[in-house]
Amino acid sequence: MTPAGPAQKRREEEIERLATQTGRLIREADPETREQLVESASAIIREESRAPRETTPTATAVERPMNPLAAGLGLLIVGAGLAFLMPFLGVALIAIGIIASVWGLAISWWRK
Repeated sequence: MTPAGPAQKRREEEIERLATQTGRLIREADPETREQLVESASAIIREESRAPRETTPTATAVERPMNPLAAGLGLLIVGAGLAFLMPFLGVALIAIGIIASVWGLAISWWRK
């Protein structure tokens, strides 16, 4: 076992202090509600100890919006396939895909 650091020791002291204070408050409560308070306190402690810790990301993740280039390429491929079965719909998808691809390329070049 490694010796506890100062932060860990302070945390343990705070937990002991809060547990003592909780016990004192329960003892001072009405006799009819003591058992219910004990059960509530136990349930809260169990829930809080099981709850996943909220972690703060060490490196800030930058959310980038989706570039229309990816959607444009997908529409080009789907449009080319559909052009054989339904020419009007296929050509329309190809046209939209070209527009989206050009738009995506323009956005990519603009950001550089």
